[in-house]
Amino acid sequence: MYDLLKKNSAFFFPYLLFLLIATSCLGLWGRNDISLFINGHNSSVTDFFFKYWTNVGLGYLILPVALILAFINFRFMIMSVVCFLISFGINDSIKFALHAPRPATVFEQLNQGFYHVPGVDIYSWDSFPSGHTAISFALFCLLALISNKGSAKFLFFLCAFLVGYSRIYLAEHFITDVLAASVIGVSSAIFTYILFTQSKAINKFASIDKPLIRLGGK
Repeated sequence: MYDLLKKNSAFFFPYLLFLLIATSCLGLWGRNDISLFINGHNSSVTDFFFKYWTNVGLGYLILPVALILAFINFRFMIMSVVCFLISFGINDSIKFALHAPRPATVFEQLNQGFYHVPGVDIYSWDSFPSGHTAISFALFCLLALISNKGSAKFLFFLCAFLVGYSRIYLAEHFITDVLAASVIGVSSAIFTYILFTQSKAINKFASIDKPLIRLGGK
């Protein structure tokens, strides 16, 4: 595990730094104040960016990711689908079991106003954990693990982080929702990667280590 983290330090170092800073802020200010602070520092540019970037965390992300990976290495495509299903299953099982109130509901009960980004539908329940964040961290972490370039690994972290940040900015989730979801996503990616690279049973099928268009060929 240590070697895996070290090899992919361009992703995991900023991720661990993010966890450290976020949990420290939680201890100092609490989730409500952090959410209001992030949501309150807005502009027309960030409104536009986060309104659309947050959609990267939708489940539809698996479609282009899996398709692209299929033409690189079929094993990678299978890994992406398994990783997605694990993170989605764990995250949504917790989400619907807890049925936690979202920021809009909490702030309404506290008579606390917040900034509503124009054109964004604000939801009221099923806040913990954040589905968008779990999916984005799962898939971008997996992409970082299979990538050979440090710059790409950091870029993948940044992509996932911005999805998580967007959920707070748009007043859809608390920072606690984002933190928990990121752990679910990253854990799902690491589990999937280790399973598909170290399992003797899976490694018997050498034919999957080819692009889709070459499967079955010599």
